[in-house]
Amino acid sequence: MGRPEKPVNNAGGLVAQFAGELRQLRAQAGNPTYREMAESAMFSPSVLSSAASGNRMPSLPVTLAFVTACGGDEEAWRQRWLAVTGGQMRFPAQGRLPGRQAGGRPYPAQLPQRPRGLIGRATELEWLQTPGDMPIVISGPAGVGKTDLALYYAYARAAEMTNGQLYADLGAHETEARPTPFDILDGFLRALGVPGDQLTGTLDHRAGLYRTLLVERRLLVLLDNVWDERQVRPLLVETDTSTTLLVSRKRLLGLRDVRRLHVTPLSRTESISMIIAALPPSVTAGPDDVDRLAEFCGDLPLALDIALRRLTLRPHAILRQMLDRWHQNGSALSWLRIGDLSMRESLRSAYLTLSQPAQILLHWLARTAPDNVSSLPSEEDELADELIDAGLLTHAHHDFAGLRLSPLVRAFALEMASSMARDLPVVAGSPRID
Repeated sequence: MGRPEKPVNNAGGLVAQFAGELRQLRAQAGNPTYREMAESAMFSPSVLSSAASGNRMPSLPVTLAFVTACGGDEEAWRQRWLAVTGGQMRFPAQGRLPGRQAGGRPYPAQLPQRPRGLIGRATELEWLQTPGDMPIVISGPAGVGKTDLALYYAYARAAEMTNGQLYADLGAHETEARPTPFDILDGFLRALGVPGDQLTGTLDHRAGLYRTLLVERRLLVLLDNVWDERQVRPLLVETDTSTTLLVSRKRLLGLRDVRRLHVTPLSRTESISMIIAALPPSVTAGPDDVDRLAEFCGDLPLALDIALRRLTLRPHAILRQMLDRWHQNGSALSWLRIGDLSMRESLRSAYLTLSQPAQILLHWLARTAPDNVSSLPSEEDELADELIDAGLLTHAHHDFAGLRLSPLVRAFALEMASSMARDLPVVAGSPRID
């Protein structure tokens, strides 16, 4: 028998009540010592003892480890914890996931840095919270903030994913050396504690082992910059214990039995909120100037983020004069670059996914079409779909009536058309724009 526990801190309200219920569960299990519980829970005795003290609310992973060590119903206690905390999933710091896998390896915590201050996206986050057992595809045009949204949601779920988080950048922005499913599975399985001598099988063998682990454990998997369906198809599994997020500029329509979320640019109100929150106070800017900056950036979070960072370099600038200069010089894409962030490179990576006929159509639209294109000849429908799927042509209205070519995409396409003019063949019967 261990030493008698101190009384529950009854000043803690719901936290104290929760701690008292944990103690009752432990009593029903025969009052094992915290040292005995630690052997199976993979937490130190002091952490488990603190969970039942009533001084503060334990994290969800600590709670579930306590419950499991006492033979309790894990799912019932998960719901109880969510009810007491109001469903607020605290973000665990990377490297601080509780417990260890068999053999002493830490649980994987591979997510990149969490984005702070996400603007808007309330509707998208609400949709992502809807329960489901299928993988989720998050798609949208270049610079729209797909990865930030996925990471924000992933961190919100991380606390309940008690066996860790896996992340892989599948290199959709690269033109060669993209990782294969075999490569990704090798890294993931090693992170999940599978010994190297068990990784000598075929792709099917590795995929089967990986799916088994996802069904048995609570894992969050984020596959970023997905290039095409073949790259991820072996990694998908139907499970209500783990969650897989796929982020791609394409909708990946070749994948069946997935949930899809297509992310669009911010509303103008959200763009203005983002600008006002980050604009240096010494920059001279009226309401019309802020609206022009949002229009200039196409309401894209990446473009807005770069523009606002650039403005911090000129804290006493007059925004109207800068916008006039960018417009007159046609230097928008050159200006939207800072450090390794570049709107031009983001658009270029989407452009490189296009077939040559689709590239030629984009050049033609950039030279001749108005911003809003009411229709295209029927023979161009397939190429237009390719441009839409790459995020370089968007629907002009919510009712999908007409198409829109954003100013940034037009500027980029004109650049590409000019640089490639000597290499492109003359195309007879170029499409008419109505």
